[in-house]
Amino acid sequence: GHTKRVTSAAWVPNASGLSAHIVTGSADKSVRVWGPKPANSDDDASVRAIGWTKLCIIKHHNAEVVGVAVHPSNEYVASAAADGSWAVHSLQGETVVSGTVDAPVSRIAFHPDGTFLGLGTRDGQAKIVDVKQRQVLATLDVVADAEGDAAEVNGLHFSENGYYFVTTSAREAAVWDLRKQKKTKVWELKDLAPDAEAEAAFTAARFDVSGKYLAVVADRVVVLKVKGWAQLAELPVGEFPARAVAWVGDTASAVVAATMDNSLHYYEPSQE
Repeated sequence: GHTKRVTSAAWVPNASGLSAHIVTGSADKSVRVWGPKPANSDDDASVRAIGWTKLCIIKHHNAEVVGVAVHPSNEYVASAAADGSWAVHSLQGETVVSGTVDAPVSRIAFHPDGTFLGLGTRDGQAKIVDVKQRQVLATLDVVADAEGDAAEVNGLHFSENGYYFVTTSAREAAVWDLRKQKKTKVWELKDLAPDAEAEAAFTAARFDVSGKYLAVVADRVVVLKVKGWAQLAELPVGEFPARAVAWVGDTASAVVAATMDNSLHYYEPSQE
């Protein structure tokens, strides 16, 4: 595996079950692509493989890899590093395009059409990058008048329609209109977690595959309906803070959150 801590991971959903790939980024400055181990029995092809094996190591960056993101085609993966470098690689390990921005990067996400990248930075900005031209098309101020960890963009995700994206920083979650390059909706902690402890912070946000719902993470997971921004559910995560959230399946029928005690929390609508 990696020689230092894993900072990011992404599932490549081009197949089902153990036939998919996993891509990881690490503080060891590398990106690794993993695949399921071959069938562990020649006698019974239905026996499922146990574990994963490394398919390739990508050594493009000269600093800690802070994020990986899968291209909409599921044939490429992008990576970003703390020194402002970014790159797009094939799943076979070839780097096909790369560039840099003038700020330390903290998050990376692909736009749904695959031609743009969103980069969150540690100094409170979101940058929209044209991948082919390797140019920054827009720089947006996510966090104002903050320093240190409070300034870092710790979450960034595009809606499937490509017009909107969401960012999070410690004290604010915001939805942006990419066409107008401005915020259309902003939440502070008191708006979504009014009884939160003083040390609570936003840590992630993610649209579902339809773009109709948004999950925002602070000291709980809050599910919102995009049209009108009505709050549909408040999901507790327990004593330890959550650091990531994802929607489950093609219909986004459930939500899963990862917490700092190495646990996964699975939520689905009540059948009552």
